[in-house]
Amino acid sequence: MKTIVCILFLAASLISCTNEKNTQYQWYKGNTHCHSTISDGDNPVKKVIKSYHDRGYNFLVVTDHNFLVDTDTVLYDEPLRNDFLLIQGEEVTDQKSVHTTALNISEYVRFSNDPNQEKDLQKRREEITTALRTEVNISKSEILQMHVDGIRKAGGTPFLNHPNFADGLQVEDIFAVTNLHHMELYNGHPYVYNWGKEEHISVEAKWDSILSRGHIMYGVAADDMHNLETRSEKDANPFRGWIMVKSKQLTPHAIQAAINNGDFYSTTSVTLKTCEMNAKKCVIEVDPITTMNEVKTSLSVPRIDETGEEGFLIEFIGQGGKVLAQKAGIKARYKLQATDRYVRSRITYCEKTESGYEKRFAWTQPVFMN
Repeated sequence: MKTIVCILFLAASLISCTNEKNTQYQWYKGNTHCHSTISDGDNPVKKVIKSYHDRGYNFLVVTDHNFLVDTDTVLYDEPLRNDFLLIQGEEVTDQKSVHTTALNISEYVRFSNDPNQEKDLQKRREEITTALRTEVNISKSEILQMHVDGIRKAGGTPFLNHPNFADGLQVEDIFAVTNLHHMELYNGHPYVYNWGKEEHISVEAKWDSILSRGHIMYGVAADDMHNLETRSEKDANPFRGWIMVKSKQLTPHAIQAAINNGDFYSTTSVTLKTCEMNAKKCVIEVDPITTMNEVKTSLSVPRIDETGEEGFLIEFIGQGGKVLAQKAGIKARYKLQATDRYVRSRITYCEKTESGYEKRFAWTQPVFMN
């Protein structure tokens, strides 16, 4: 196992997208949530890793349910690129549909009533299934807090996964948890209801509600791949959502530190040329060529609306999810006002098809005034 160093969160005034003028930094494309046959994916871990490698990703976290895959033990038919990194992880999977990504952990993190006894893989699967069917008399917040504490103890960074999956977690469930600063804003699984459902507002609206209370929370996009080769909108396919991390180095420590600091943006296809978000100014510029290539070649599933305007739209969003400013086109800027508690940007690419107005997105992390 790799040595892991805990990264402390910096103050809320941190820049969320690094200044473009600092040439020491590079953008790295990565996915933080996917599965192999070790849990409920349909392909072996070696094939999963090779798929993201061949797709041009720079880093990958394999997060099998309640299993920690030692990526150092995976054998490949041919060497991997030098600019491709494996980061150890796990999806801590628990009662009441509470699932949490454990990014860059040094040891296995247990779920709430995990007996953690059987070592044989098949017996371990049976043990986990039995334990998860045994109800525990604790709240969703308490379960999530246990995950967060265990992940941090193992040197990792916790992400709350798909808050609208199954029974889901409400804003109050999430807000009650301490030391949690990342949640999946977008998840590519077809049954997680990113845009909301009965009794649950959209995940983006939940994010704004948490931010509006003054809590630092960063939004992550991931594909949650389970089905590598069978391709349809009803399958949990790869390459539907990812993050672009700004870092000086491509190492587990450096990527984790950048993610901890909110030095990344999330996307379902839209790629940025400039992402400069700080207390003085917010500047966003789209890379239209790379974006259109992602739209054509990725497996992203757009949100389909009845109305829309074709092209790019850049919005700056603040307290309560209010749109503070917006501009059609590939470049826009916003100057923070004294009354702004936080500002984030949402960038939309919209095209009209027979299905309606198909929309794909990128989301920056919030920058805080205080």
